[in-house]
Amino acid sequence: MRAVSLGVATLRKLEPRHVAEASLVTALWWYSATVLYPTRLLRWSGVADTADPLGDEPIDPPSPGLGPYFSRSGGEPVLLDEPSVHRHLVEEFSELAELYEILVRPFSTPIFDEALSVMHRFLGPDSRVLDIGCGPGRELRRVAELVPQGEVVGVDLAAGMVEVAHDEARKRGLDNCAFFQADVTDLPRRFDGEFDLVYSSLAHHHYPDPYAAAAGVFRCLRPGGVYCIIDPGPAWFNVISAPLGRIADPGWIGWKTPSEFRALLDGAGFVRTCWIPLLPGFGIALGQKHVDSA
Repeated sequence: MRAVSLGVATLRKLEPRHVAEASLVTALWWYSATVLYPTRLLRWSGVADTADPLGDEPIDPPSPGLGPYFSRSGGEPVLLDEPSVHRHLVEEFSELAELYEILVRPFSTPIFDEALSVMHRFLGPDSRVLDIGCGPGRELRRVAELVPQGEVVGVDLAAGMVEVAHDEARKRGLDNCAFFQADVTDLPRRFDGEFDLVYSSLAHHHYPDPYAAAAGVFRCLRPGGVYCIIDPGPAWFNVISAPLGRIADPGWIGWKTPSEFRALLDGAGFVRTCWIPLLPGFGIALGQKHVDSA
């Protein structure tokens, strides 16, 4: 009886947002187990295949890569001197920083596995890569292992995420990483033209101004560089999942369709844009900066 009483007391202390967030995690894990992993298994067995890309894929990415630069200092993560106007969107992410990877790993892993098979085409061992919305850095660490003569720079607005990502990379002996707290709509000017590839994994739907973010990424890429956005896309998935995202996902802004992603990238100045389906409900939007762009 005492255990039951304690359980009831704990439930009473839970805020509605906690219940909603738990529901979101449960839904993500259920979708992974019933849709994402079975789809991958069918592909491995040759029963199913991916849909064709929509648009123009990047060609002839720049080579050689830019190599290490930001990680050479080997110091602590760089945090903002002044709080961002969008800090309210990431307060819960900072609170969840140490648990976040455990919560999302079953869901994010198959999606990023598929995305990495696409991104790999544009990566060399000496590429310099920017991860915007890096969270606790699990995807960043995977990319860092693919660019041993290059580096990966992680950016997140949540200070807690930046600190956890930095600590986890150091624990694993990855010294080709650097971390910055920054607003994706106001990326540091020192990043201008400094990256071969920029990617965002399951974070774009949190951007308060996706147009400013795309313009900032364009500014950070070298000519010929590629921007990769991994996120939901098909309209059917967006309609079904938007109500739960709006209620339960901290800082949720909204999904975009493949055509909206391409229009966004076109508007930011990218000359080759496309959408490549990955798994049901998810894909990767690509944009390439023209080789003659400043």
